[in-house]
Amino acid sequence: MRSSFHNHLFLCSLVASSAVADEDLMSLLDMPLASLAETKVMSSTRSTQSLADTPAAVYVITAKEINRSGARSVADALALAPGLHVAKFSNYDWGISARSSNQALTNSLLVMVDGRSVLNAMFSGVDWDLIPVSMDNIAQIEVVLGPVGTIWGGNAVNGVINIITLDAENAPKGKVSASLGNYGYKEVKLHHGGQVGESSHVSGYAEYLEHKPWASTEDKVQSQQHYNVVTGRFGARLDYQFLNHTLNLQAGGIRSEEDYLWANYHPHLFFPQRPAHDYYEQKMIAQEWFAGGSHIYERANNDRIESDLWLTYSDNDGPDRNAHFVRFDLDSRYSFDDLWGTQFMIGGNVRLIHERFHQYSRYDEVTAPYLRSADKPSYLNQSYGIYANWTIPVTDSATLMLGNRWQYHNVTEDTYAQPQVRLNYKLADNQTLWAGWGSTVVTPSRLERSTTFRQNGYVENAQFNDGNRYDYYYSYLYKGNNQLKVETVDTVEAGYRFWHGEKLQLNLNGFYSIHENIRAYAGTGARQWVIPGDASEGSVGTVFEQYTSEYVDPLWTRTYGGEVSAKWQPASNLQLNANYSYKKILGYCSGSICQANSAVAKALENQPNHVVNAQAIWDISLSGG
Repeated sequence: MRSSFHNHLFLCSLVASSAVADEDLMSLLDMPLASLAETKVMSSTRSTQSLADTPAAVYVITAKEINRSGARSVADALALAPGLHVAKFSNYDWGISARSSNQALTNSLLVMVDGRSVLNAMFSGVDWDLIPVSMDNIAQIEVVLGPVGTIWGGNAVNGVINIITLDAENAPKGKVSASLGNYGYKEVKLHHGGQVGESSHVSGYAEYLEHKPWASTEDKVQSQQHYNVVTGRFGARLDYQFLNHTLNLQAGGIRSEEDYLWANYHPHLFFPQRPAHDYYEQKMIAQEWFAGGSHIYERANNDRIESDLWLTYSDNDGPDRNAHFVRFDLDSRYSFDDLWGTQFMIGGNVRLIHERFHQYSRYDEVTAPYLRSADKPSYLNQSYGIYANWTIPVTDSATLMLGNRWQYHNVTEDTYAQPQVRLNYKLADNQTLWAGWGSTVVTPSRLERSTTFRQNGYVENAQFNDGNRYDYYYSYLYKGNNQLKVETVDTVEAGYRFWHGEKLQLNLNGFYSIHENIRAYAGTGARQWVIPGDASEGSVGTVFEQYTSEYVDPLWTRTYGGEVSAKWQPASNLQLNANYSYKKILGYCSGSICQANSAVAKALENQPNHVVNAQAIWDISLSGG
């Protein structure tokens, strides 16, 4: 599925805006296709530079392209970029990957809003429905394909997605909008902003969204179509500019409530007075709140001192991820604008996460359909890093970039290097070649190392092969493994760019990567025991079975492919965008788990090889009256 807009038929859209908001809309519609030389990005190098001079596979999704696509979420908008596999499972659940397998708990992408990671500390991945940002506030989305771990750290393995929001001065002002649609779709948005004093601007928004879990008439989902998913989000921003100081402060949050069906299983042996299966409906709540900002001081010689500080709280009471996290992020760096004719950046970061997993009762462990518990319910997750990046003009046409990051994680009690080498060569004023190599690591998480996922089932009067009927209770235990190696990805890539003023942009990229230490489950034990008597009517006893598995890391892949993207503006009121991506994954397995079954490796290969996307934007102006 490419966009949730395709699944919604909007019956009504009511928009009340001020004259300022109308001017903002018209400026958006009139915005031409920018030249690559004029398009500024910062996600690949952490410093603002021309897209034409960036030695990486970078694609920019503009606010105009998002607005005209009908995208209702960040995940929908990402379908406009090449190299991304966007899979939609429901109205609020996505899986997104870049140049790799798109599986549950994928964590090889770093996703940020204005440089703040929206990492879910449970599995070091992303909850795509819990990104606290308004679609109306997005200035552009920068998509970097390939390794950028040197600059950004963990999870910048196969790509970085940086959602850049409008500064407070240019954010929507005096805007109120409401939308209605089928499948229970309701959305209300409030936006406002203004100037405070001579040097600062503020903006803010509040949004409410409600919809059914499925945009489908299929019979298999109708039993859940009376459920609701309700999401509220808000944000505020202050931008301050005085002399050489630039300060950006932000605060906001998102909260989601989801109706779902839950149950408790009551083996007759332990609960003779209770129903075998007790089904009931309840709400699952997930939320994230954040505050922080960034400060930039530009010295007279154009050197820059930059610092980012963020405090984030998140929690989820879903049984498979019932925990809360308090995260502190600090990153500071110094950039030399002219160090003996080169540019040099050095920095460091600290990340502290206080994790607290829910402690379940013995009753919950026995009767819940599934749940997750941790060996240590309370834990302080610590990560410290230093990094450097050196940009060296080799000739008038060639620029070499060298960098490395050393990151320590107390989860593994080890330090990992993430080096990169990149080269940019200017063929002509409107053509560049680039190439690069990078080695990155996936941020280790406690989910895969020290938690246990338990899945239970219970059936009464089950027929067994001895001719008797028994009550049957079974459990599957999926355990973490502290001996896992960290996942690593090494990538070689190259690309070509061509542009013709504001008329045409063309990008060609190719890559080859090796992903090692991919996770799989291996069975470690199975047991069965029978307790005669004290069973439900018609049963002679209760059969208990327990199966135990543990995370192992025997898998690795070789992946190769490429991306082609083009933006063409044949007329002032017409823009055509087209992308094509190819990806081939070869899965391998080593160790005892692989001797009898190659399916675990082949499952990694079961991914789309070809992805095509096209968009036409036609601005129709009606004059007169």
